[in-house]
Amino acid sequence: MKKHLLVTYAWSINNIGDMGIQAGLMTLLREKCPGLPVKLMSYLPENDECYRHYRDVLPEYNPDGQVVPMPFFDLIGADPVPGAASAAVENAVVRGKAWNALRSRWQDFRLEQFRTGTLSSYEAEKLADDLLNRFPLEIFEDLKELFPESAEAFADAGFVYYNSGTTLNFGRLGVRRLFGYTLPLAMSLLMARALKIPYGIGSQSFDLLEWPMDLVYGTLFRDAEFVYCRDTDSLNYLKEKMFSFKETGFRPDTTVFFRKHDAAWADSWLAEHGLNAGEFMTVVLRISSPKAKYHDPTGGAVSPQRCGHHMRALKYMIEEFIRRTGKKVLIAHETRDTLGENNAKDFLFDILDDAARKNCVYLDFFWTPEQALAVYRRTMLLVSMEMHSIIMGIGNGVPVLHIPYAECGRKRQMVSDMGLERWLIDIDESDSGEQMLHAALYADSHRKEIGEKLHEVSRRLESLAYQTCETVQSYFRK
Repeated sequence: MKKHLLVTYAWSINNIGDMGIQAGLMTLLREKCPGLPVKLMSYLPENDECYRHYRDVLPEYNPDGQVVPMPFFDLIGADPVPGAASAAVENAVVRGKAWNALRSRWQDFRLEQFRTGTLSSYEAEKLADDLLNRFPLEIFEDLKELFPESAEAFADAGFVYYNSGTTLNFGRLGVRRLFGYTLPLAMSLLMARALKIPYGIGSQSFDLLEWPMDLVYGTLFRDAEFVYCRDTDSLNYLKEKMFSFKETGFRPDTTVFFRKHDAAWADSWLAEHGLNAGEFMTVVLRISSPKAKYHDPTGGAVSPQRCGHHMRALKYMIEEFIRRTGKKVLIAHETRDTLGENNAKDFLFDILDDAARKNCVYLDFFWTPEQALAVYRRTMLLVSMEMHSIIMGIGNGVPVLHIPYAECGRKRQMVSDMGLERWLIDIDESDSGEQMLHAALYADSHRKEIGEKLHEVSRRLESLAYQTCETVQSYFRK
């Protein structure tokens, strides 16, 4: 039987960037590894809408692709923050024998001590060894009995590739959800290692890897064929942690290669709302949730006062940009959050002055990534607090301005890593509004220069990604 590439994971459908990550990877594999069978494991289980979406949509990007459901939330005891997980995860009932066997060996109080970092270093080393060498093999036995499709996805894999994201963190902003988040999401790598399947980590960001999970990661990273980061801040952090690797370096997030756009829809929608191609700016917000959410690791970390400063800075930039250029502004969304409790209309659109509101359009629905990209390709500047819209824009030659706050994570560094450091502004700066306005006016008057720079950046990113494809494909020639 021909071996396949197993990719983990397909993320949520609440974020056009999360959807773009996997679609971009599938596009890249179709172009550089044609005919290579690919199985993509969903982040969420079979009874979740997320799985069904990827099952139906991803094969459109790669005819050699197939989607399988995520089994690990059903096999490992959860420790979800109340109200901070999807319904499919919150309602999961642990099945199989592996989890109870782990509990029997260690008892619940020691597992909790490991999670909180209060277990002795001697016992923590032994438990880490269990999580590396014994527990994954027991989980695999559960897979064979309860999730044969997922078991087959591992058994017949020639390589396991862990795609772009920030999902191996442990302890970031005080969140230590070991058994309900970190361990299930690391399990595909732990299982690959235990089953002696070659595996690699591609274009991750690492914000915090606290003890004792670094005991697990030290071995997991050392035995990986490669551990690539999508930003040099993460690379430097891993260096400071003194991890060792066979191969490491910078590799772009695969959203760079998301290129499918709904041009017909965009032309119609923009015309309907009086937005002419090249004559409007798009602004995308990120507003930290009031409390922890499974899809918002910054939940509860940004005070209302800081958020108010962010919105006033954007208000100033938008009003002045419209007044000085006569151009229009679209306020849009990367995630569903800014259509919900963190509503971009309430936080930004409604505080604009009358003249600005008359020249602004507020997107009042959650669009598809194909619709978003088509609009981005027609905007004169994409200003975003969210990273993946920025990556999507860069990969398609769209002028961008990234304006994150620090809690967004190390991934913000990638704009500088791509040679676009002048297009990265910390929105917490006291004069961020003035800095953003200056950047927007410069983008409007230097389009040719910026276009040439973006073309140069795209060629470099493609070259790096092609190197990764070549490395992965080499395991299927052996």
